[in-house]
Amino acid sequence: MSLTYLFRSPGTGHSIEELFGHIRQAVARQTDAPVATLHLPHISRGLRSVWQNCRFVARQRLSGLVHITGDVHYVALALPGRRTILTIHDCILLEKNRHRPLRYALFWWLWYYAPIRRAAVVTTVSDKTRQDLIRLVGRLAKKVVVVPNACHPDFRPQPAPYRTHCPHILQIGTAPHKNLPRLIDALTGLPCQLTIIGPLLPDLMAQLRQHHIRYEAYEHLSRAAIVARYAHADLVSFVSTYEGFGMPILEAQATGRPVLTSQQSPMTDVGGPDGACYVDPYDPAAIRAAIERIGHDDAYRQGLIEAGFQNVVRYTPDHIAGLYARLYASLQPTQPAYAPH
Repeated sequence: MSLTYLFRSPGTGHSIEELFGHIRQAVARQTDAPVATLHLPHISRGLRSVWQNCRFVARQRLSGLVHITGDVHYVALALPGRRTILTIHDCILLEKNRHRPLRYALFWWLWYYAPIRRAAVVTTVSDKTRQDLIRLVGRLAKKVVVVPNACHPDFRPQPAPYRTHCPHILQIGTAPHKNLPRLIDALTGLPCQLTIIGPLLPDLMAQLRQHHIRYEAYEHLSRAAIVARYAHADLVSFVSTYEGFGMPILEAQATGRPVLTSQQSPMTDVGGPDGACYVDPYDPAAIRAAIERIGHDDAYRQGLIEAGFQNVVRYTPDHIAGLYARLYASLQPTQPAYAPH
């Protein structure tokens, strides 16, 4: 049976597409099924574009299995449910609209409840997101299975000495849940160079200037440029207050950089028991103390790096593709039901 990966419209983003691009290649190597890709024609901006995308998908008359790779869950309503796999990465749409009842209800039904009900198999990237779905959608979400994300193979070991006198700290993301203001508080008076990936709003720029933080900020970087930023860093900070997965943890580990992240799920699950330094993300003093320990304790820092290398092997594209290949096989009429391990 053939398999089609369904992606968002070009211009929406590229993280999901890059992630599943390597998984798709690995699945094609591991199975005999023809594997194709299909991009939606419209960015999801309002009900009109949602309708246009659903109509586009319905007109394709896709045969075989169709895997909706994320962010456009609603197109499951235009597909045969018995042949549809849906991946949900997080519940951020619901979290953002908790205090906007009409928008919340729309996203709840069109992005979560109805697509989950429609799809034959629903996967998510962490147990944290699975538990969020059960809490937000109800018993229907108990059928969701966890298949983690894969780390992009462009991230590989790049050894470099740690600059203890003025460490270069890499911060991925600037959205409110990425917790940059508390990191800035933690760095006040600490000699360092902060590199930020993501757009800086005026309030964040004002806080950086007020606390005299040396920083540089980048937007719209290519994959190669992001890989280079990891290689140039001494430490990767990812003290987020909400995530569906936490890919920067794996990217830091694969590069051979110590990673500072939050003592909460899914970060603790993704990073492994010893592969990251875990702190309370709401406590700037704890964040600062952890940065200082990583910088001054050579044995501790090296232990984090070595444990990170061991942890990230669980997330290679070939391994994750194997999990998906078993899932796809479970939808064949002669195959037993899928049982994740």
